[in-house]
Formats: sequence, structure tokens, C-alpha cells
Amino acid sequence: MYITDIKKERKMLSSIFVDGEFWAKIDNEVLAQNNVKIGSSLDKSQLEQLKYDSEFKRAKEKSLYVLSFRDHSKKDLFNKLKRDYSPSVAQNAATRMEELGLVNDENFARKYARELLLSKHFSKRRTEVELARKGISREVICDAINGIDYDPLEQIRFLVEKKYRLAASDEKVKRRAIAFLQRYGYSWDEIRQVLK
Repeated sequence: MYITDIKKERKMLSSIFVDGEFWAKIDNEVLAQNNVKIGSSLDKSQLEQLKYDSEFKRAKEKSLYVLSFRDHSKKDLFNKLKRDYSPSVAQNAATRMEELGLVNDENFARKYARELLLSKHFSKRRTEVELARKGISREVICDAINGIDYDPLEQIRFLVEKKYRLAASDEKVKRRAIAFLQRYGYSWDEIRQVLK
């Protein structure tokens, strides 16, 4: 198979035409590294490797961009990358970020648990669920949560005073407060102790 045309596109990509037909958009740097030019002869496996290398390079760049805003768990980063790239490329890019120390599930779990427990005032149970959704292992979740000084009754008291001050005197507000606190993961016993 022969490269019959290479057309420069935006975002550092080029459209590659194989045997007169459009084949794929490939990163310009990958083309240069592989010395691909018009007239180059490549077999199917070489073409697929070219496509993979291009996707992998772009997935790593996107990873760095995403991680520049905030920390992510490895699973979270993989899910974001999977929207634009194949699962194998997304997995390899997320693994590469982990190898570089830019993705660390233990550090992420500690920071995120602290935010959920102390800033958002979630219960431990709700925090465990949220961390599990991010792909954090059970053992890491337990370590992250147990390392935080946390009083559930204090958190409930804070939320009630902030959002439901009339809960003690108005039955409708009290029901709303109970439903809200249960969505935050607090048990009925904890809620009852505070609302007494």
C-alpha cells in the first residue's frame, strides 16, 4: 500500500491518503518520526502501528491537559480518555501517567475523601461510594477515610443549621432535612440524635 497524499490539517494533524483514498488523520510528529512521505510503501501492520502511535501520543497530551486542572484517579482518567480514543490507547495512556507519578490513587483518595467529608459534609458511607465510583480499591478507601478526624453528628448539625434551621419547629422542613441527610449517606440513628 502506498501513501498517495498527505494534507496538513489543523491541530498538528495530517490527512493520510492510502492508494488514493482517505485512510486516517495522523499526528505530524509521528509522521516525521516514522519518515512517512508521499510515495512511502507501508503494509497493513505498519499503517496500524502508525495510527496507534498517533493516538497514543495525543492521548498522553490530553492526559496532561486534563491533569493540569485537578487530580484524577486512574479509572477516572481512563474514562475521560476513552471518549476520544480506543480503550487500549486510553488504558496505556492512563498507565503511563501513573508510571510518571502524575496519577496516584492513594493521594487522590486522601484529597477527595477530605473534600467530601469536610467540605461537602458527606457521610463516611456516601464518601466510600463516591471513591469506589472513581475506581479506588476498598483498602485504599479505608486508609483514606480513617486518616481523617471526622464527627458525623457535627457534620449533620452543621448541615441542619445551614440549610434547615426550621427543622425543629416545622414538620415539612424536618421531613425535607431527613431526606436530604439520608441522600448524603447519614443513618436514621445519627439524624435522629441531632434533630432531637
